[in-house]
Amino acid sequence: MPELIRVDLHVHSSASFDCTVEPEEVAARCRRLGLAPVFLTDHDSIEGAIRMRSAERVVVGEEVMTTAGELIGLFLKEAVPAGLAPKETALLIKNQGGLVYLEHPYDQFRRHLTEDGIEALADMVDIVEVFNGRSDEKANRRAEDLCVTLGAAPGAGSDAHTIGEIGSVYVEMEDFEGALDFLAKLHKAKIVKGRNKLLLTAQAKLGPKIRRR
Repeated sequence: MPELIRVDLHVHSSASFDCTVEPEEVAARCRRLGLAPVFLTDHDSIEGAIRMRSAERVVVGEEVMTTAGELIGLFLKEAVPAGLAPKETALLIKNQGGLVYLEHPYDQFRRHLTEDGIEALADMVDIVEVFNGRSDEKANRRAEDLCVTLGAAPGAGSDAHTIGEIGSVYVEMEDFEGALDFLAKLHKAKIVKGRNKLLLTAQAKLGPKIRRR
């Protein structure tokens, strides 16, 4: 049977303006919880992920502020500048082999992409965050409906800005090689919410991967 990994697809570090947790602390916490690779998605920066890359397996991400709200790029090779139109931002992500990840699209308290922004790049969205650890149930449920409408892969992440939030939600999936393999396997993944952190830590000590039952 294939082995599974656990990944939290939306995590911040001190490279974000609103987080004080150093990238090395994020990496250590993920390691303790058995979350690997690390998906670091800082606001308008990939510096934290670059710092982490020499010591950890990391997927370089960036939560980019566009003219119509935020959008995440995953599997980036270089930073995407803030302040561009959503479609232009998505093209810069795609042109470097990255994936377009639409996060917390209906959370009214967050800098989510507007309806017009979503429409402008509807055919370019690879992943919709159907469960965000900081969003309420209604916002997450609407995101799930949008994911189905767009035919995108469902993603989930804690949106952690503190150590304690990391792993509050994660995705359990087959290990992958590169962006396209990740995307294909994400369609078959399982989203796990609210798992006990002590249990995660204990399981991580037994091995970084778990077997599919």
